[in-house]
Amino acid sequence: MTSRDVQASLSFLHWQDLYESEKPFQIFINIPEDAEDQRDTNLVFKRVYLKIRDVRGLSTELSLDTNGFIYRQYTMRTTDCTNREDVEQSYLPEVEELLKREVEGADRVFFFDWRLRENAPEIEGTVMDMNDLTTWLRPAVHVHVDQSPAAALNRIHLQLGNEAPQLLRGRVRIINVWRPLIDSVDDWPIAVSDGRTVKRCDLVEADHVRRHYTGSTMYLMPDPQQQFYYMSKQSKNDVLILKNFDSKRDVEAPLVDKGHRSLIDTIVAPHASFLHPDATADATPRKSIEVRAFVFTYPKG
Repeated sequence: MTSRDVQASLSFLHWQDLYESEKPFQIFINIPEDAEDQRDTNLVFKRVYLKIRDVRGLSTELSLDTNGFIYRQYTMRTTDCTNREDVEQSYLPEVEELLKREVEGADRVFFFDWRLRENAPEIEGTVMDMNDLTTWLRPAVHVHVDQSPAAALNRIHLQLGNEAPQLLRGRVRIINVWRPLIDSVDDWPIAVSDGRTVKRCDLVEADHVRRHYTGSTMYLMPDPQQQFYYMSKQSKNDVLILKNFDSKRDVEAPLVDKGHRSLIDTIVAPHASFLHPDATADATPRKSIEVRAFVFTYPKG
């Protein structure tokens, strides 16, 4: 298939002086009417036009440890990903099989979230039930890393309890597995940054406040040295595997700017969806599924 680089816009965090005294945040619950502060966020974003390269034209092999993401051809046996029982009983075991094959040192895989996304018009007044995993969410358009290091460690303790201390003695990674549920993504593909080109100082932690849990993500501020990639006409058999967290500190690769090192001294892959400049009004709306997993490598000895 012919490679097709594009010029398109991505949405980045726009630094505010306010963040020096107030941590960035976004609230996903109703704010009491009598609350003095009625803001649901203090995040400000801006769009930047840049070149997004097509991985189909790459002459070198991508690596999770070097770039933070890889693509693999893989045909999933599970065809219905809209049924929670089918996803959890059939699809997730397939993803585990893929991760153990493609991720070096994957001794144990623990899934903690999965989501469906669809490019569909927003209906005013609609309230998303984030506890219903079969709810179709819209594409995530701000360049981000799903979990901050603090959120990653907190989630391990929260979900794995007494096992956490022993697991944390080994290597811990958070890996996303993202794939379309249609034959070709032509409207809202996903762009992924080469982790080698991301400076730690350009990633800003933001709290995500929900009713029963407060986590945190990392939003990326733009820098001319950052390089982004996507896969043109990505199909349901083109699986994207990307890294959001890695506890191992000796897997960093040389950065474009030698004066900085990437997030917690390891390579991760900030990412976001973008509107393809050639998308037509009659393009099949994107539908996709993403799975988030802890991948543990047991400690030696």
